[in-house]
Amino acid sequence: MNTKSPAGTGRQLLDADEARVARASLALTTIAAALVCRPMDRDLHEQMRAFLDGESEPALASWDALLARTPAQLKERISTVLTVQALRTAS
Repeated sequence: MNTKSPAGTGRQLLDADEARVARASLALTTIAAALVCRPMDRDLHEQMRAFLDGESEPALASWDALLARTPAQLKERISTVLTVQALRTAS
């Protein structure tokens, strides 16, 4: 996932917590979808264990940090992300 903003701005599109939650959500969704089709696939079970052992706690901590944001902080982040995306589209 590319979290860089347009050249010259020097700012990240997603902060560390947002990026960690996005990566974890994608990884878990991918694993969950694959488990529906192949519930007894040992490789998938290993992927799930590896995620739970290595990435689960940091992702949950980041999720808690996002949930703790105030409405004003959330509005500011939405505005920032939309502005950067508009700049990317325009360039």
